[in-house]
Amino acid sequence: MPNVLVNKAHELKDGTRAAVEAELGRELADDEDVTIMAFSPHAAPRGKARQAAVRGLKGHFRKVDRRTRKTSAQETEAAIKEALRTIRPGYRERE
Repeated sequence: MPNVLVNKAHELKDGTRAAVEAELGRELADDEDVTIMAFSPHAAPRGKARQAAVRGLKGHFRKVDRRTRKTSAQETEAAIKEALRTIRPGYRERE
């Protein structure tokens, strides 16, 4: 049994499409891709593993902060939008 399903909206069964639209709170365009994933989450790390994960994240965020210290909010927003448009064809900003 697959854990990931990817379909065009027009390929969905009527009930499935209605359920997805209800969850999103909007209608789907026929050419939109719809991805449905089912997975079991794993337990959060505890003890030393959790502390190591926290240290790693804090170090990563410090590096990001150093690199973006001189970047304006507008430049940051533009970079994020460009990245989204690059990796998500059909990306549309919220209106």
